[in-house]
Amino acid sequence: MTDRIQTPPTAWQSDLKPNHIVAFRFPHERESVEGPKVRPTLVLDVLTIGEERYAVLAYGTSSSRRRSHDLLVPVTCSAELEAASLNAPTKFDGARRILVPLSDAGFSSNRKLNTPVLGQLTGTSADRGATVRRCIREVSRPRRASLYRRRQRDHGHKADTDVHQFRTMTQAQEAYHV
Repeated sequence: MTDRIQTPPTAWQSDLKPNHIVAFRFPHERESVEGPKVRPTLVLDVLTIGEERYAVLAYGTSSSRRRSHDLLVPVTCSAELEAASLNAPTKFDGARRILVPLSDAGFSSNRKLNTPVLGQLTGTSADRGATVRRCIREVSRPRRASLYRRRQRDHGHKADTDVHQFRTMTQAQEAYHV
């Protein structure tokens, strides 16, 4: 018997995928007396860890504050803004990301549609989103591989299940360095 009641996922949780834009109460960078405000965030990835699904979310802002360009996904074209349901040009910052369960209370559902999914990236912004995801994965991949080699060297040959468990644990703990 478990203490936690499992509820079936809603349609948006089952259908959520990279490049979707969701309304989420993204935490402040610094301590603040104000609670986090609902803002558009970019879904960089959707992961299953154990039996629970998680989303890697990138911070979205229409602020003109300069940010490092390497992991930015700008949405400026009017057709792309409309597809993403954004009112103003927005930058999603892949360097400022969090990993949250899809059951997190920070997701803010639209009352009419009963979903936090606002829209999705299209065109050049979708291409840029894919590039940012690849960059993040490439940065984390060598680190995981070196940990895996070190474990093999230190502990000798392991059964396939041990190797799989180690890879899964490493991926979950280092998911995009969140």
